Amino acid sequence: MSINESNQLLTFKLGNETYGIQISKVREILTYPTVTPIPDASRWVKGVINLRGEVAPVIDLRVRFNINNDPIYTNRTIIIAVKTQDARMIGLVVDEVSDMENAELDRLYPAPDMGTSIAPEYLKGLFKKEDKMIVILDIDRILDKEEMQRLSRQAPEASHVLSTTA
Repeated sequence: MSINESNQLLTFKLGNETYGIQISKVREILTYPTVTPIPDASRWVKGVINLRGEVAPVIDLRVRFNINNDPIYTNRTIIIAVKTQDARMIGLVVDEVSDMENAELDRLYPAPDMGTSIAPEYLKGLFKKEDKMIVILDIDRILDKEEMQRLSRQAPEASHVLSTTA
């Protein structure tokens, strides 16, 4: 990966705030597809989808971070498919994709614990662009190991449903 690619961010909106993730983690951007629910999953896990032959959980970041606990899903709803450090594919539901930004990731402002719904462990830091701050998410920490293991155990049931409906 080149220095430039690792410093590029895909920015997106959750509510009125702008967030970013490293472009090197992004695999594709999709409109909201049919999602297969997973029994007993957390409220913010919408289910799983088939992403190029891989069963991927769909996480609604709006619900996960208490930004919108009653979101609407339409053909304008966006999923950003990302690959985590341990090579797992995850779909992240966001309000809209904004832009590409170049950021010096080694010069991010540290993420303060401001008592918001997004805990600092989910953040890489803050990036200042003109007069606003962009919150950079740490994709590898959006789901902790326990949550990923639970989803992995539940996914085979949903995987069976996906294979019979695909």
